[in-house]
Parts: sequence; structure tokens; C-alpha cells
Amino acid sequence: MLTYQFITNNAQLSNYCLAIKNSSAIALDTEFVRTRTFYPHLGLLQVFNGEFAALIDPIAITDWQCIIDLFRNDAIEKYFHSCSEDIEVFMHHFDCVPTPIIDSQVLASFLDNPLSSGYASLVKKYLNIDLDKSETRTDWLKRPLTEKQCQYAINDVIYLFPLIQKLKSQLISNHYLAAAYQECQMVIGRKCEVINPEDAYLNIKNSWQLKGKSLGQLYKLASWRYQLAKQQDIAVNFVVKEEVLWKIARYSPSSLSELDKLGLHGKEIRLYGQQILNILSEPIPDIPAIRRINSYPDYKVITDQLKNAAVKIASQTGLNPDLLLSRRLINQYVKWKIDKKGQDPEILSGWRKPLFEPYCQ
Repeated sequence: MLTYQFITNNAQLSNYCLAIKNSSAIALDTEFVRTRTFYPHLGLLQVFNGEFAALIDPIAITDWQCIIDLFRNDAIEKYFHSCSEDIEVFMHHFDCVPTPIIDSQVLASFLDNPLSSGYASLVKKYLNIDLDKSETRTDWLKRPLTEKQCQYAINDVIYLFPLIQKLKSQLISNHYLAAAYQECQMVIGRKCEVINPEDAYLNIKNSWQLKGKSLGQLYKLASWRYQLAKQQDIAVNFVVKEEVLWKIARYSPSSLSELDKLGLHGKEIRLYGQQILNILSEPIPDIPAIRRINSYPDYKVITDQLKNAAVKIASQTGLNPDLLLSRRLINQYVKWKIDKKGQDPEILSGWRKPLFEPYCQ
């Protein structure tokens, strides 16, 4: 069993970073808690360079610059598994995103594996090792951590290193390593997109059903809720539930009792009731009606063409059809094709372009 260092102070972290600064790659993972908060709260950072493994306890560390420098060092590849949530942790806690990132889940998707393959299943398949995942629901902010919890955490990086090496070897053999690297960067780019509070209303379920005054009210309320949640570090639905926000916008109540009838109760009314009524009394912006993507002309025709193309490409290349084409990629292409503006959609850029271009004339 590989030993690891448990790092609890600035001096230990500095010494560890010196020891691994010339690595060609480091495996990274985070353990965090995010139940009622807007931001994920870091509980543990795991690092392994193929030789030295460490669990870094963030509670007492005040100077992170030495490891941030490693995160930003483009000469060191950063290995992750399913990095999307980890990226949020790095952006909030370290104000940076490690680069370049290689994600084992993405690499595995180019080798006839499901897009959402779990770490334990890939370790079993490629390394023939069974991992104990019983500590998944640990409260990573609680101290002290048990040895079993620490072993669980360090396993998430020590096996990631040989796993990615094996995946990379197979991808070199089938000539898809460069494509897999591109896909990793696209996944990360999407995750780093910053939500504009003024667009928050677009993420409310059934927002497209509202028009005119009601949509303008939803626009104001959703922006207010998003900014408040971010400022106070509260999950948005713990400010006001999405379905209640929609009802308030739709029916435009004028009193606290009417808010209560629409589903805003107790503490929510005490904290936010008057703010909401004040927002509703403000001038209403003129917001264009939301156009659902499936209402675009020829949406179904274009969708069927792309799906048929993906099936043909999959049969020719052996790639997973779900990797080649998703609902998000279809919608992005349809909007681009009909609106005729904006940058090229993903299926006509990067590694997908030579595959789909013949079908998109």
C-alpha cells in the first residue's frame, strides 16, 4: 500500500511542492461539501505525481501560492476524473483552473465506455483493482478524519495515475489521443463559463411559458435570487424555490399573504417577502419572448439528419454515438444554422469537424 503525507501547514505544503515541481504530470482530486451553499466548500485536496502522494488539509493553510504555481504550470499535465465539480472548487478556493487538464472519464469515452463511467468501474476494468467506495458520503469538513476516510481519498489519485497512462496508451494506438485532449479542453471551457445574472431567468424551468409582464418579472426575480445566493453563499433553491419564483412572476402578488398562498412561507417571507414585493413594484423591463429551440423551422428534420450522421460515423469509427452527438450539440448547431450568427458550433470545429462536415452541407 502506497504511503502518503498528510499536510496541515504552510511549511509542509511548500516542501511538498518543491519535491514535485519538476513532475511531468500530477493527479488531482478534491473532497468538498455542498449541501445548502452556493459554493462548494473544500474539505481535502489530494495530489500524486506518480511517486509522492499527499492529502492536503485546507483548514489551517493560509498560503497556497506554491501549489497554485503548479496548477498554472502548463508543462505539468493535471490528471482528473470527471473534473466538472472539481473545477468549481478550484475557481472558488484558488481563483484559478489547473492547466492543462486531462480527464480520465473523457479519455475513456473514446474507448467504447459510457460517457459517465465511474472511477471505480474504470479502475476495475483497466487495472483489475476493486476500490472501496463506502466513504463517498463522508462529511469532509469534519475533523478528525479516520484512516479509512484518508485511504479512500488518496485512492482517488494514486490509481488515477496508472489509469490515465493506460488510457493514453490505447488512445495512441487508435489515433484518438489528440481528439480526446481537445474534448477535455472543451469540457473545461464550458464549465468555466460565467453565468450572467441577467440570464438567470433562462434557467428557470418553464420560463418559456411566460410572456410580457410575467416574463419581465421573472427576469428581475431570477437575477435578484442568483445575486443574493452568490453574495450570501446560499444554494439558489434555499433562497426561493424555482417553482415558487415562477408562480410569483406569473401572478404578481401585491401582499405578504398572497406570497404565502403561492408557496413562500415562514422564514422565507420574513427574510425576502418585502424585497420580492419591492422588486415586483419596480418598472418592468421589456423582455423578448423565449423561443424554444424545438420551435425553430425544420428542427426535427435537422435533428434527424444529425442523429443519422452520428450513427454512420459511429459505425465507421467505433466511437460512442453519445460522445459524437448530444442534445446540447444538436441545439447549438440548429440555433447556429438558423440564426446564421456566432462562432461555428462544436460539431463543425475541432475533432468533430471532419467527421460531421460531409453531412452538414
